[in-house]
Amino acid sequence: MKIILHRLLRGRLSLKVYVFIISFIVLCGYILPHYKFYPIAPVTVAPAVNSHTRVTKHLSKLVTLVFRQFEEFENDVAESVASFVGAYPNMQILILNQSPQYPPYQFSTSNNTLRNVKIVSLDLKLDSSPNELKPLSHISTEYVLFVPDSTRVTRRVLQQLLLAATSAPTQGTAVGVGGSRLVCQQVKWNFVDWTLQYSKDASGKICDAVQGQHAVIFKTSILHTLPDPFLFPFPESLYLQTAVRKIKIQIIDGKFSSGRSVLKTPISKQKASRRQREYRIALYKQLGVKAVVRDDGRVQWYGCKRETQRCFPPVQGTPSYILSGRNIPPCCRRNIRRTAAHVLRALLQAGARCWLETTSLLGAVVRGDLLPWAEYAEIGIHSADLPRVSWLQRGGADNDGFVWERATKGHYYRVAYSATNRVYVLILPFTPKNGTMWPADWVMAHQREFSERHLHPLAQIQFAGRQAPAPNDARAFLDLKLGANSLERCQKIGPKLIYP
Repeated sequence: MKIILHRLLRGRLSLKVYVFIISFIVLCGYILPHYKFYPIAPVTVAPAVNSHTRVTKHLSKLVTLVFRQFEEFENDVAESVASFVGAYPNMQILILNQSPQYPPYQFSTSNNTLRNVKIVSLDLKLDSSPNELKPLSHISTEYVLFVPDSTRVTRRVLQQLLLAATSAPTQGTAVGVGGSRLVCQQVKWNFVDWTLQYSKDASGKICDAVQGQHAVIFKTSILHTLPDPFLFPFPESLYLQTAVRKIKIQIIDGKFSSGRSVLKTPISKQKASRRQREYRIALYKQLGVKAVVRDDGRVQWYGCKRETQRCFPPVQGTPSYILSGRNIPPCCRRNIRRTAAHVLRALLQAGARCWLETTSLLGAVVRGDLLPWAEYAEIGIHSADLPRVSWLQRGGADNDGFVWERATKGHYYRVAYSATNRVYVLILPFTPKNGTMWPADWVMAHQREFSERHLHPLAQIQFAGRQAPAPNDARAFLDLKLGANSLERCQKIGPKLIYP
């Protein structure tokens, strides 16, 4: 054997031996794979059925895609639709227009490849059925994905998005589009004070609202609980509705691609910005939002101004906002502050003896400001000093636009913020008689006479950001006017102290 191996390596064997050896090797190579030296019983593993398998296999049946966030006069909706149809031909796609689309989209829904694309116009038609004007009636899937204009789908990101949504079905799930930077915001809606406040969330993942170009997915059942999830401006109005219901939005990593840029000209940008502002004003008017505090601390006012009427109707007994469970609108309170500061400055410059009266004094003691529900400010004045103030004698609009006028019934005065905006400050003259200050020929429910000693000397108190003259014993003065323990009762029952 040793000799044969040596000859094999040296190549000195005959041709027949070489043929035999090669045939033997080929035969072994065929037989050995079929022979089981150690037979093992096969193990059958049942395929795991989890949410990931369900998501990837039935994604088109789970989700309806909705386009709501775009400008009808200039958009990239056609190409965005084509991107999703190309990736998911069976996915339901809904395009919601505020009015009949013009110019029309560059595609036809009669095309067989676009058989699942539906265009719905939400403008009112007299022959429309109720369901035609309800976008949710066109949605039959378990989830709704809102996608902004100029978006291109990425399969992996969409699967990741839906997987996150199925893992947290009571929340919304957002993902960025293109190079946009998403800002996570917390929203506080103060119904009583007519104020909406935004603040940045340092965690950046669980939010009340999301700012920046993004897509967001919700379970359809959540949208059915909202008053109007498709209201403009979108998605701002959607997040206001979910925030009130404590429905959070989680932001996941990853991004959809962006499509072609739109609104490239200054004219189109201005038009889009103007429309957004119009939608926002209409929304805030509908909700009764008068002030919005942005996450950078800026305050945007949507209530009354000097050139507009005040935010509540003429008062007959109890103000309308109190009956609605609210305080006076913050814009009106701000305008009353301005008027009160102007009046106090004018009276003091004229040398008149004046002081904060009942409700304004109460607000100064409790809050250092007007009471949150006060419909006006009250300032008392010594009747002997009325001739000193020229505007009380002649009346009319002064150089700053404030309107001075005498009441038609009763010997008292009021100063309005402007001729149009009639929030005002009352100036109430008191006449001394035998050491007592008496109302000078006028009657108000919570006003009554008081001892002259409360004005000798006058004190100073913080009021609406400045020092104002006040009676020297504010608590005793208020208890005399409003009854015992007026401060405690005010903090406990609020406006019922004045409007029982």
